[in-house]
Amino acid sequence: MTVYNPAGSVSARHTLWDAPKKACVSVVELAASLNPLVLNRLREMGLEPGQPLICLGRGPFNGPVVVQIQDCVYTLEQQVAQHILIEPQL
Repeated sequence: MTVYNPAGSVSARHTLWDAPKKACVSVVELAASLNPLVLNRLREMGLEPGQPLICLGRGPFNGPVVVQIQDCVYTLEQQVAQHILIEPQL
């Protein structure tokens, strides 16, 4: 596994959609602009600020991002993954 270490300024905001394959990251924030039902489902899945996860890859043709949270694997569409802010896991 690799640690996600984005290049650029400290103030740059990266989303789960930006994470490369095999990146270990932590959730920073779920955007409040998401539909409340989607936010609830993400929380049920374990996506909360501080939660570590692994980006396993992305489906072909800009398909969904595949993530592992503890022992569960989920896929998230681009419209959702772009609203989940992340940071490298230390």
